[in-house]
Amino acid sequence: MKRLGILFLLAALTLMLIPAAAPTAAQGITIRWVINYNGSSIPANAEAHIEAAGGQLVRTIPQVRLAIAVSDNPSFASTMKGMARVHSVGEVPAMSVPELIVIPAELNPDMVPDPPAALWDLLWGIARVNAPAAWDAGITGSHNTVVAVIDTGIASNHPDVGPNLLFNACIVSTGDHTTGACTPYPSLSFHGTHVAGTVAANFGGGVVGVGPNLGLANYNVFELFEIEPGVFAVLASFDSVWAAMIDAADQGFDVINMSLGAIGDFRGPDGSAPFFMATQRVANYVNQQGTFIVASAGNANLDLNGPLFNLPGGAPGIVNVGATGIRPDPVYPQPDAYDVRAFFSNFGAAVTLVAPGGDCGLPDSCNPATRPANWFNYLVLSAFVAPNVTCAATQSCPVGWAFAGGTSMAAPHVAGVAGLMRDQNPNLSPNQMEAILKQTAEGLGDRQQFGHGMVDAYAAATRR
Repeated sequence: MKRLGILFLLAALTLMLIPAAAPTAAQGITIRWVINYNGSSIPANAEAHIEAAGGQLVRTIPQVRLAIAVSDNPSFASTMKGMARVHSVGEVPAMSVPELIVIPAELNPDMVPDPPAALWDLLWGIARVNAPAAWDAGITGSHNTVVAVIDTGIASNHPDVGPNLLFNACIVSTGDHTTGACTPYPSLSFHGTHVAGTVAANFGGGVVGVGPNLGLANYNVFELFEIEPGVFAVLASFDSVWAAMIDAADQGFDVINMSLGAIGDFRGPDGSAPFFMATQRVANYVNQQGTFIVASAGNANLDLNGPLFNLPGGAPGIVNVGATGIRPDPVYPQPDAYDVRAFFSNFGAAVTLVAPGGDCGLPDSCNPATRPANWFNYLVLSAFVAPNVTCAATQSCPVGWAFAGGTSMAAPHVAGVAGLMRDQNPNLSPNQMEAILKQTAEGLGDRQQFGHGMVDAYAAATRR
């Protein structure tokens, strides 16, 4: 294995997927729409109605009575709302990976120690959620339990996650579900690999996840979009996320982790209500199939008590995870240790639980002028793969480890705990799992800042 250590700076809120700016119909750019239908099925004449309104049907999700269409007709939504059995019509957002500053560890040799076994001392997040106590009790998970990571892709050649990778799929905007539609090992798979490592890295090279023997399912939902003539970006359309969620449930996977999201607003004539409804329908279906859902709460330092909401995490039936940092030192356990809400983490009643997401050892920023010399150790360490288009085609990109921070890093701690719970008791329903996670969480005081508290792997996995 070619060893590579990478440090991410938090200049752009590290590794959190944020909504891409949506073009408007007035710009003459094709918009993606979700149509929520009433009744028990999508009408047989739905495609004809969509075409009559000036659109084109591109995907249906029949399990939840959703149709996805594209149209540059400014009157498309209002026309569709007049069609039979149409409940609501709204725009479908896309999500992007923000630009990051990347510093190779070869330039900073003290950031990632050698030999790799020394990385264990830097995994304060894994220790903070009490995973070692679960392991000592013989609870490490198994391949009978699978956590689906809906993200940018997972590096199959990484020794810490590859052995637990059991399934690969690519869900793209055209509705394809195939590893041939787009590469399951894309140039941006550093994000999905980092997330997967926190769920189920097996210490094959240097780090370990919460459930080191859990199975992993890889769903890549990112692809290349032309956002304006001649301008391209790697994005995930939200309907691809919905389709991946449905597929993971239909495959019988136990847990879904989504370290991604978008912010919606209920204000205005329609606001984001159709978008919220579609996400809620998908979440309900997934839960009914027995699959438990975890998502990140978002990195915008927003109060989620008002008209703003984050999706998918903010939908009922999904555990919405905020991020914490550790003090006084980036180790756990330590005398007088205490948790802080990470300065970027969204907060409010919509946050269910918190888990380590990392920060820079500062209460409100990552200011290079004031952060401590070991600031990167306050972040979350996990598996990494170099983002490179050329080597991605042959699954040969250099792999190693990276420090990163965000609610993207917090959610997989909870997903790993959920995997251990389901592996111990396969009969637990999603509602029962959420209740146990809340009951066994370590209370941290202010519910607006920390939800029901810090997830506890041992307490949750041993609760009967």
